[in-house]
Amino acid sequence: MAGIRDYAKLAQSILQEVGGKSNIVDFSRCATRLRLVLETTPDEAKKRIQGLPGVIAVVESAGQFQVVIGIHVAEVYSQMAALLGDSATAAAKPRGRILDRVIATMSAVFAPIVYILAAAGILQGLLIVINQFSVAFKTSGTYAVLNFMSWTPFVFLPVFIAMTASRHFRCNPYVAVLCCCALINPEWGAIAAKIAAGESVTFLGLPLAKTLYGASVLPPLFLVWALAWVERRVTSWLPEVVSALFAPLICFLVVVPLTLLAIGPVTTWAANGVAGGYNMLFNAFPALAAAIIGGVWQIIVIFGVHWGITPVVMANFDANGYDSFQAFQTIAVIGQMSAAFGVFLKTRNRELKTRSLSAGVTAVFGITEPAIYGVTLRYKKPFICGCIGGATGAVVASLFGSLYYVYAGLPGILTVINAISPTSSTSFIGELIGSGVAIVLTITLVMVVGFDDPVDEGAARATAAEGSERAASV
Repeated sequence: MAGIRDYAKLAQSILQEVGGKSNIVDFSRCATRLRLVLETTPDEAKKRIQGLPGVIAVVESAGQFQVVIGIHVAEVYSQMAALLGDSATAAAKPRGRILDRVIATMSAVFAPIVYILAAAGILQGLLIVINQFSVAFKTSGTYAVLNFMSWTPFVFLPVFIAMTASRHFRCNPYVAVLCCCALINPEWGAIAAKIAAGESVTFLGLPLAKTLYGASVLPPLFLVWALAWVERRVTSWLPEVVSALFAPLICFLVVVPLTLLAIGPVTTWAANGVAGGYNMLFNAFPALAAAIIGGVWQIIVIFGVHWGITPVVMANFDANGYDSFQAFQTIAVIGQMSAAFGVFLKTRNRELKTRSLSAGVTAVFGITEPAIYGVTLRYKKPFICGCIGGATGAVVASLFGSLYYVYAGLPGILTVINAISPTSSTSFIGELIGSGVAIVLTITLVMVVGFDDPVDEGAARATAAEGSERAASV
């Protein structure tokens, strides 16, 4: 992949190769990918776009044409948005398999806010580390301020979801934020506390559940989905002269009670049920759960469907205050990071050495797509070595009972501090040892197994010239 600085040119080239504005139904992005939903996929589009400077790979998955760009995806996305304007938004309509649409929704909702959650998670991890060395710090005003700051994006997560989901479902973002703010209003918290204490509270004669919505994922997501449905119908029914005033009012009066009565309790139960299923596997066979996640997670990333696990992880943190999935997920990321560094150490090709080093450094921050598509998967064996190292390291961590006590937006080697337990040291020690095993084993495997190292043409020409000179001198 060549370097990229002219993001407008790249966006224009991608738009041209996929058939122009009229062929794009929808577009969004995640941390590394431009995700397009196309009416039809032009012949050879994938091959031609993969050859563009700045493009790492192209993946067709989950009903999307995914252009993997890497850390500059935000710049390309903004240029694409400028080119498309409202054309894709206006033409968008549900399509594809239900699973594809679910994955596409998760990506569109969480990708824009992942760095905010990652920043808060890192701050929480740093506070945990500082507390290990200074008991007095935890009682200081400085800690109190930094601590509530670190929890802010999780407490107000429904509001962030309202902002991103309203764009995806195409409804009024201000009404979406209003409705989701109602879910985290302290007054609702007080009502829910009364219900939890055994008091019966009803709305229009229907009993309310004690569900709380701070840090929740599915309730606000489905709220906005329902809002979009209600808003379209209310707007079509009301006369235009009163629609601007009464449409938000009617939507607010319908959607918030509907969420408190049904959407919230049902979706919370569903998320907790899926999380409970994973936890049953982990509790019964922790090493098996670790091996699966450590070995398979990066394969899931290849297809761009990894955002689908977010509600399960958040449900674990909300219900238990910890999660094992991210502890093993981190080691899977470290495995691919190590594979990229292994290629850097092994190859004699100068271009590949530069590319693998850059991809490995990017993976340090939890972003493995450049490593996967640009290096490890491209040469196959390093990718397999990374999966083996990740699975083995995760199994080792599971033997120590390693868990994450802080959510990691982008799990990676920088987030291993999230495994520090308030009560035990074995979790963090296990995560460190498991990560170390993944690093050492993966790099060793890459060095031993090797891969088809591309010929460095510059070095080959120099060697040939040197040989010719020696032959001439003889």
